Amino acid sequence: MSVEFGVVVPTWGSFGDPGKIRRLILAAESLGYASVWVGDHLLLPDYAVHLSPANWYEAMSCCLVGLGWTSKIRFGTDVLVAPYRDPRLLAKMAATADRLSGGRLTLGLGVGFLEGELRALGTDPRRRGEITDEVLVVMRRLFESEGPVGHDGTHFRFDPVHFEPKPLQRPLPLWVGGNGLRGQRRAALLGDGWHPLFPTPEEYAAGRERILGLRAEHGLGAARFSFSYSCPECRILDAPAAHAQETGYAGLEGLPADYAYAPPPPRHPDGRPYFIGTAEQVAADLGRLAAAGAEHFVLRFWAGDPATGIEDSLEQMERFAEQVRPRLIPT
Repeated sequence: MSVEFGVVVPTWGSFGDPGKIRRLILAAESLGYASVWVGDHLLLPDYAVHLSPANWYEAMSCCLVGLGWTSKIRFGTDVLVAPYRDPRLLAKMAATADRLSGGRLTLGLGVGFLEGELRALGTDPRRRGEITDEVLVVMRRLFESEGPVGHDGTHFRFDPVHFEPKPLQRPLPLWVGGNGLRGQRRAALLGDGWHPLFPTPEEYAAGRERILGLRAEHGLGAARFSFSYSCPECRILDAPAAHAQETGYAGLEGLPADYAYAPPPPRHPDGRPYFIGTAEQVAADLGRLAAAGAEHFVLRFWAGDPATGIEDSLEQMERFAEQVRPRLIPT
């Protein structure tokens, strides 16, 4: 079994503080995690601020500064909302960061879900999928071009230009989020990896098989394609978890329709949520998903609510590193 573990560092709410963000990033590196991941929102519509405070730190800026604070750990975005970003500027920022950091950047990209945010940034939510496809096409062309390259698309047009410097990584990994068929097809044909939001092991295995089939059909093969997994809340407990424990947005009434994008976190037949339980239980959960084809896990240690506090998150990061990881990655 070959797996690695990253950790989401929340950069909003009570965690939207430079000192706390720095502590969590440095702790992740010192504890031997493979990567740090940050989420993405630019503008929060008024109808969403009761679910998420508006003080989100910008994701690429967090990666750039975090790369400067550290020397070994990778940084990734979980995930950047592609349709409201200019692919030319994003490609330049990513290539620069990758060069300066010695090749330690992964870009997770997706279509987004918060319609009020998309509209506020000039994006028609109905067209976010096709725009995301074109963002990926433009970025790949800029990264992979030799000499001048132009683009004449529906959403982006420019005459031939020279794009330098190239990323240090060839290719710089573009991991595509999305659980559904369109997201899987986007990942297979335009990405370097798949980074869905907490599917079940069965769903993950089916998606992986579908992606490999699409890549084979289009002559892309399986080489250099990564299979990642964005996890729900993860907590290491001294005793087995209560089966009725809620996670994420579960149990909240009156959610805006936008939030239907998030699937319910997976549960066992007895009701226990995946990733919540004893070290042995959580290791077994991860083992099932690894058997389904997941290679990289991005873990959330903030109990679904950043107001829980930084000390709790640090403790959970330590417990996982000491009690769970050795069961899956022998030292």
